[in-house]
Amino acid sequence: MSNATVQEAPPLPRGSSAERLGTSAAPVDPQRRGKPRSLRVPAALAVIVAVGALLRVVPLRSVWLDEAISIEQARLPYLSMLHVLRSGDVHPPLWGSVLWLDVRLFGEGPLAVRIPSLIVGTLCIPLVYLVARELYDQRAGVAAALLTAVSPIAVWYSAEARMYAFYIFWSLLAVLGQTRALKRGGWLDWGLFAVASAGLVYTHYFSLLQLCTQHLLFAAIVIRRGLKRNRTAGRLLVGWLSATAVALALLLPLVPYAADQVGDFVGSSAGASASNAAPGGDGQRFLSLYVILANLVWAMWGYHSDAAMQGLVALWPVGMLVVLLLLGRGRSRSTVLLVSIVIVPLALAYLLGTKQRTFFELRYFISVLPPLLILTARAATGWLRTKTARATAVAAIALSMLVGLGDQQLNPSNPRLYDYNGAFRLVNEEARAGDVILFAPGYLEGLVSYYHPAVTAVPIRGGVPLPAQHGGRTFLMASYLDNPDNASLVGQALAQLDHEGRTVRRLEHRENVTIWILQ
Repeated sequence: MSNATVQEAPPLPRGSSAERLGTSAAPVDPQRRGKPRSLRVPAALAVIVAVGALLRVVPLRSVWLDEAISIEQARLPYLSMLHVLRSGDVHPPLWGSVLWLDVRLFGEGPLAVRIPSLIVGTLCIPLVYLVARELYDQRAGVAAALLTAVSPIAVWYSAEARMYAFYIFWSLLAVLGQTRALKRGGWLDWGLFAVASAGLVYTHYFSLLQLCTQHLLFAAIVIRRGLKRNRTAGRLLVGWLSATAVALALLLPLVPYAADQVGDFVGSSAGASASNAAPGGDGQRFLSLYVILANLVWAMWGYHSDAAMQGLVALWPVGMLVVLLLLGRGRSRSTVLLVSIVIVPLALAYLLGTKQRTFFELRYFISVLPPLLILTARAATGWLRTKTARATAVAAIALSMLVGLGDQQLNPSNPRLYDYNGAFRLVNEEARAGDVILFAPGYLEGLVSYYHPAVTAVPIRGGVPLPAQHGGRTFLMASYLDNPDNASLVGQALAQLDHEGRTVRRLEHRENVTIWILQ
């Protein structure tokens, strides 16, 4: 061999951080020493982030029910908002605080209220790259960033004025902190894990599913190293307990707040709320196999019409089998970590869902999305033998997700699309003085407050509350009609209006919103 030959990397010492996480030290080419690093990866990552940011802004969806509720709360004085959240909501205060500040800086427009989610959701793209590179390699990192940029669900929740983009962001930081703590064990690594853990809980209580999994993994690794008399076991235990103590200290102010919310939830008969009326929130107790598979399909390919979902659910096991076969060719501890962070929260969410159906909903355990994307990227880049095969696999996966994204964002049959903006614009364009809007269900009040129609708007609650001497037209606006109670309420209202001599002159449909115009 000539002196220019790449030298073989020395074997890893037993118990080293690289060996523990299933990674290996890359061989070093002496000819590369001192040469400037290639800009290809940073340039590719910049393009991926730019494309991801654009996909998150266009098209801009109509503000929907849960967003309108959050905006209505954010209009209050800060302490009043915290009181309302504490006594009548089920979410921690971080997102409400962010939105409260946002509406005072940028206003309440559909884009303005989504600025925090857009920024944090876009930051998740390079963050996924860092996590995948830390766990595997740079190639997996770039592929994972690409899949995150075009992921329909990541795009969806990055363009929604709710807390789920923050949920994904903190979950990634928690995984990054854990990975670095296991590899290097520095105090900054443990500090990152502690702060991310607190951020998760301040964002969404269901994040405890992921955190429980991560702490179980820490415990298993400490026990394993202790049984092998590994010298790093004690240092790992001290770091883990110290990070846990810091996280608990950061969470202390949340304890009385959360206790009040739990008491209110338990006392409100299964915690019924307006958001439970969203798709999948019918309150049924039985979790069918279709519901479970549908949530997994949503995680990879987004929200779609019922017909499309039936086809995707049928194909999902085949796709997962391919991914598992590819991952199985070189299972590492990094893969075990990620698979655990997917499977354990899913299993725990399933157990909760057997008690209340609405608990098993993708957005509540959306922290499984980044590990799924990283595992898919690893399967495509790590175990296919040729560069062409790897590029083809990543491109095919990304293309399938782009197709899913297009259908999710543009198909009017998507049950998650609500065109309230179009519905209220129609009413405002046609309504005259003396006209009245009746709306059902009654918890659309937040939306009515947000879109502030030009005429009087009254909720339907068990009857038609028309003002006395009402002689103008009546606009009856209804949504969530897949709920039998809502459909029955609207049917009774139409029958009463017909009995009073009012005739339906026109019927208008917007995505998941129906408007009857009666004279």
